[in-house]
Amino acid sequence: METVLHSKSSVVDTESICGKLKVASAPIIPLPSSSEATKLTIQISAPSYLHSLKENKAPPFKIPLHEARPKLLIGTLVTEKDCIEIIASATEESLKSAIGEFLVKKNVVPNYHLSEKNFLISLITEAIDYAAHRGFPPTKLACLMTMYLYTHMHFKWYYWISPMAVWQYFKEIMIRHTITDSPDGQEIFEPEECYDILSHFHAMYMTNLPLVHLLTFGSYRLKLLWPFKSK
Repeated sequence: METVLHSKSSVVDTESICGKLKVASAPIIPLPSSSEATKLTIQISAPSYLHSLKENKAPPFKIPLHEARPKLLIGTLVTEKDCIEIIASATEESLKSAIGEFLVKKNVVPNYHLSEKNFLISLITEAIDYAAHRGFPPTKLACLMTMYLYTHMHFKWYYWISPMAVWQYFKEIMIRHTITDSPDGQEIFEPEECYDILSHFHAMYMTNLPLVHLLTFGSYRLKLLWPFKSK
């Protein structure tokens, strides 16, 4: 391999040898052809699972197939009978126990996932207290609880879902349960109640979304041990 010594007379000569590059104190490297120059080398950065989510099917990087669309939720998850049975638990502890059993029964949250389960119990308890102060009948209470739970289920639909997407989903649900002119809507709440519920949900759920994310998906830490003693 030819090497040019470093000196004042050393110059870059690309015309003397066709297809080769001569540089001071550097080996001669053949220039790439026009066809090879157009090819791009795919470089996978670390960690490798961030390169292609399609190749990694393990949660939480699994891409969901279908996104739920806002729709009428009357009687789909929480019915009037369910509300009456839950409210029948008068004391605070029995009320929380009844809500927890209901969430597990409806497959909203697994029984072993205590952090998410306790959060949903607190959220539904707050929704019941909110409805009681405004004199909501069982129909409105059932619809309110269903909308809150369905929005949380939509939040769990995808690990990387944005807060704006969650907020838009809840607003679309509220519109469908407030406006009667829509072909897929039915008036359950009045416009003033709709605005009040949006404010309540934003204060109770959206502002705490980073914490909700940790309680729902968990938090993992990688700990590395250095085998050598520090001097």
